[in-house]
Amino acid sequence: MNALIVLNGILPSKRRIQTYLKGTDIILCANGGSDRALAAGIKPDYVIGDLDSVSENTRARLPEDRFIHRPSQYSTDLEKTLDFAIEKNIESVVVVGITGNRLDHQICNLNILEKFCRRLEITTVDDGGLGCFVREELKFEGEIGQGVSIFAFRRSEGITSEGLRYPLENAAMEWAVNDGLSNEIVENPVEIKVQKGVLFVYRVWLD
Repeated sequence: MNALIVLNGILPSKRRIQTYLKGTDIILCANGGSDRALAAGIKPDYVIGDLDSVSENTRARLPEDRFIHRPSQYSTDLEKTLDFAIEKNIESVVVVGITGNRLDHQICNLNILEKFCRRLEITTVDDGGLGCFVREELKFEGEIGQGVSIFAFRRSEGITSEGLRYPLENAAMEWAVNDGLSNEIVENPVEIKVQKGVLFVYRVWLD
C-alpha cells in the first residue's frame, strides 16, 4: 500500500500533488496538515496526532472516527503518523508539507524521516524537487542538466555514483564535514550507491 502524508507546512502546487495522488491508496494527515489538505482539495482518510492544531471547520467536515488521537509529547505528530502508517501495513509514503517558516521544524522532519527510512520507502515532494533516502542503491533517469544534491545527516561511507558531472568514488560524507550540493545529470541512468550509512538524494525539478 502507498500513502500520501500531508504535514502542516507549505504544500506543493495542486498540479504536483495530483501526480502523486494517482497512485495513493490512503491519505494521512499529521495534525494541522488536515487543514492544509482540505484547503488544497484533498480529503484525509485519517488525521493523526495530538490534534491541537486541527480547526473546528476541519472537525466538522470529517467523521469523528477519522481522527486518531495520540497525545504523547515524547514524539512529534509526524512520528505518530509514520507509526500509524506502519500499523496499516503501508510500505511506501510520499510526504508533502515538510518545509515551512521554521528551520528547526524542517531539520526535525528530515531527522525523523531518516529514522523511519529502514521501515518505509519515503519520498518527499515540494515545489523545488523530489527527495528520497538511499540505504544501499538508487537508480533513476532524469533530464540532462537536472540538478541532484546528495547529503548525509550522519556519516556515510563507500559512496559511488555514475551519470553525474562530479562522480563519487568510494567517498565518505558526514554532516557538517562535506556535502554533495548541486551536482548535475550528464548521462542516464544515474546510479548512486552507499556501503555504510544512509544518504538523502534530492532531485531538482526543471519544470
